[in-house]
Parts: sequence; structure tokens; C-alpha cells
Amino acid sequence: MSNFTYLNIEKAYQAIHQKLIKTPLVSNDYINKLLGAKIYFKLENLQKTGSFKLRGATYKVSKLSKEQKLKGIVAYSSGNHAQAVAYACLEEGISAKIIMPKDAPKIKIENTQKLKAQIIFYDRENESREKIGEEIASHENRTIIKPYDDYDVIAGQGTAAFEISQELNNISVIPDIYLCCCGGGGLIAGTSTFLKHKYPNILSYAAEPFGFDDTKKSLDSKRIIANESGFTSICDAIVTPQPGKMTFPINLRNLSGGVVVDDEEVKQSIKILAEHLKIVAEPGGAVAATAALTKKIDIKNKTVVVMISGGNIDLDVFCSL
Repeated sequence: MSNFTYLNIEKAYQAIHQKLIKTPLVSNDYINKLLGAKIYFKLENLQKTGSFKLRGATYKVSKLSKEQKLKGIVAYSSGNHAQAVAYACLEEGISAKIIMPKDAPKIKIENTQKLKAQIIFYDRENESREKIGEEIASHENRTIIKPYDDYDVIAGQGTAAFEISQELNNISVIPDIYLCCCGGGGLIAGTSTFLKHKYPNILSYAAEPFGFDDTKKSLDSKRIIANESGFTSICDAIVTPQPGKMTFPINLRNLSGGVVVDDEEVKQSIKILAEHLKIVAEPGGAVAATAALTKKIDIKNKTVVVMISGGNIDLDVFCSL
């Protein structure tokens, strides 16, 4: 869909906004002084199911036919998309099968089970979740709901930026920079599309964990480049093999580049966010904030919107930080 525009996102927002929490956009004096910038954090960790993923899942489910709903869906996810799809399906009485890695965070597995989805575990080192999903979809006539490579999902995720623009308009603020965590690229594809429409001069950057900076490398090369094997990260929510085939052309059009953070920097940022914003952010959800807090790009005297994309972190891990 080369004609994916802000209009797709406006349509999605009208369809689903009553089913969402309008998450806050907040600023903090301590962090602003620390960075010499005006930072606005979009708190999608406070969304239902604990992440922005509910937006895309809800919109995708709303567009299924009656027949598709009767036959059920299948999805694959390390956790946030899993919970979002399970929630959206439970609301509509739809059977959901979710393929999750065996090493997914315990909180994400338990929350998905609480939402009545059937979980199928796989070994992310030796098995392909996409292949498993396609086999289930084929044998059971279920509809696959992909985590990011789907224009309806991208449009749904983009509704977060619709809310950001409303909040900024209310306080007469025009942002200079947008920092967003990036795995497969669905959230940043949708939100950057809407923000670029509203603020043509905004500079948008993908923030990724070290070893999984495939979007940055792909943007630099102007073609899709996969991650090399052998890396690990605590940022499980945004560990993907390569940019999406649908998301990357949108991001190539919208983004000014990418930034990379390491796990130790992310751990420190989770502590800062807890101490000063009083919020719980999961590692993948804190990557964009980490890019700001470690000044990976020049934000001095700038107005910066930072996405906090999720808060689903095991309590013992959070306490250990």
C-alpha cells in the first residue's frame, strides 16, 4: 500500500478510540533540566494489556468478517502482541491461538493465559514462529494477525500519534524530534506517518537495542538488512530478525535515521523512569527514553516526543534493577 497515509490512521482512530485508554503525554522538570530539552513522554505502558499493541490488534479484529471471527485467529508474539490479540479476541468472543517463545517473560505468558488464549510454545533458536502460524492457519482456516507487517495493524498503532498531536495542540507545542522504539517497525511506521503529516519538519528516529539495530542499518543502506545471529538483549519486545516488508518502505520515507542503545543503558533508564516519572517500563518499552537520556542525538534546546511503548516486565526483574 504505497498510498498508506495519515488518513488510514484517522479512520482507525474513529473505529477504535472508544475501546482504548487515551494514555497521557507527560513532562518532567528533573529530566528536562538534566537534558536541557523539553521532553514529552507518551505513556503507552498504561494502555490496556500494558502496551501500544492493543491499538493494532483491536483495529485488525474490528475488520474481520463474521466468517473469519467464527473460524478464529492465530498470532505469534514474544508477549505484548500476544496479550493484545488475546484481549481483542476475548472482547469479541473469538477463539485465539498464540505462538509464543518458551523463554518469553513469565508475566506476558500468564497474562495471555488469563485472557483465555491457547498458547503454543516454540523454540526461537530452532523453530520459525511464522511457519508454525502458517501451518495452523492452513489446517484450521484461522486468520493470521501479524505483529507488524499488516497495514491495518500499522494504522492502529498510528492512533497513538493522533492522541499525541491532540495533546500537543492543546498546549500549543510543536515538536522538533520524535524518538520511538523499533522492532519490526509497525509502531514507528504508523506514528511517524501521522506526526509527519501534522509537523512536516519533525525529525523521527528509530531506537533499537545493540545487536538488533536492523532498522538503523537498513535505513543507512536504503534496503532491508537482517540482524546477524549471536546477539542477545533484555529488550525482548523489540527483538526481531529484520524490518518488515510493509513497515520498512514507510519508515524509509519518514525517518531521519536510527539510534542504538545497550542493555546496561536501558537498565539505568528504567530506574530513572521509575524514580522520576513514577512508571514501570519494560526494557523494550524504555529504549526510546534511553536514547534521549543518553543523548544519542543532539536534543539540546529541542522539543522531543518520546514513546514509552510498554510496561510488561516481570516483577522480580524490575525489583532487581
